Amino acid sequence: MTDRGTPFAAAPQELAAFHSFLTAGRLPEPLEGLIEEHLAAKTGRPIGDPVILDRLRRAVVAQKSGYWKEGERRRISYKAGYSVLAYLAYQFPVYYFQSCHLLAWLATEGLLAHEMRVVDLGTGPGVVPLALLTLGRYLPGLSGEILPVEPSDEHREACRHLVKGFRRPEDRVRVLPALRVDADAVDDGAVPNEIDLLVLSNLVNELPGDARQRAATVMRWADHLSEHGSVLIVEPADLANATGLREVQRELIGAGLHLHHPCRFLWGSSCGPVPCWSFEERPPIQPTRLQETLGAGTKEAYRYRNTDIKFSAALLRRHRPPRIECPGIDRRRLAPLSQLHRHVGRRISCTAALMSNDLGSPKTHLFKVCDGTAQRAVYAVLPSYHVTPGNRALLDRPYGEAVLLRDVLVRENPKTRAFNLLVSRVSRVEPCGR
Repeated sequence: MTDRGTPFAAAPQELAAFHSFLTAGRLPEPLEGLIEEHLAAKTGRPIGDPVILDRLRRAVVAQKSGYWKEGERRRISYKAGYSVLAYLAYQFPVYYFQSCHLLAWLATEGLLAHEMRVVDLGTGPGVVPLALLTLGRYLPGLSGEILPVEPSDEHREACRHLVKGFRRPEDRVRVLPALRVDADAVDDGAVPNEIDLLVLSNLVNELPGDARQRAATVMRWADHLSEHGSVLIVEPADLANATGLREVQRELIGAGLHLHHPCRFLWGSSCGPVPCWSFEERPPIQPTRLQETLGAGTKEAYRYRNTDIKFSAALLRRHRPPRIECPGIDRRRLAPLSQLHRHVGRRISCTAALMSNDLGSPKTHLFKVCDGTAQRAVYAVLPSYHVTPGNRALLDRPYGEAVLLRDVLVRENPKTRAFNLLVSRVSRVEPCGR
């Protein structure tokens, strides 16, 4: 039997097949049918019943309204009644594919184990377990068990229904019965040991307290990680939640964990108390039958389609990440981003990690960048008419990757107090090694 801690190496053709599934973006038919079946069973009426559809529409709109509020006004409940049913209809498909994308990335990076123990805090209706079951069918060498943790009776009921109906006898990933407990109120004795992957998806923003208290809750579980275990935290991409995640991230680093994604501290420093809004995107998915049914006959059918995948994430581990090297580069000739105020109007060379997808337009490409020292927001700007074979790596490299920027012009935006690094025809952008 394979050692439980042995890193899992996925075959390229298996990963390629899974990525094809992700690109198609269509919720598996069994899952789509199970969601419709659960809604019909809970309401006691057919899925197309006008009264049920109207109640679902109202619940979806209420959840979306609460989602965009901030601070004390932000009150979102996914735990009972129609709020759970609306979550299944509107939120579930995107979060399912989001989890699939992140698990595929972990597999590509060699951060999963052959026989692994996964804990999913705040599992809801079993989003991460269902994504892991899906991944396991494309990667047959992957096996293990996942413990969902969820205090809501309604969500646990939905989780049981979806997992039971979706799993197959040949699945090598086992989904354990959900643990009924709040993540922040669990007894230490109930936390399993030797956790290989601890997932907190859309949960940290709901934990009580400030960033330090939320990080302490995460650490109660992270203290039970295996030697090479990982903590994956995922939050919505909006300003409040994304910046809140980075605050908790800083506290977790202070508590002894090391950040592996997305930020890379290229100068050996760690982020200071500067608000950081960064997020990732994945290709949109296809709307489900239920979403199309909700929108049919309404004036604003788009309100009930949820297809965009945008999120902020952090991956932390016990061990330091490998140092990023730029072979042949004398670091003494590179400018840390914390020193840009000294170089306004000059051309410099620097290293930075890409902390956004393209935020610009077809005419002007714009990427947020960071090296771990920046005291203000920094953006790399590449006008389309300046794109050359020597600098287009800025457009081709994925989120979180480090690049070397040569001969870029430093400009300051006095309105936003941000710095822009203008990439022109004379500039070069090169990927850095790991």
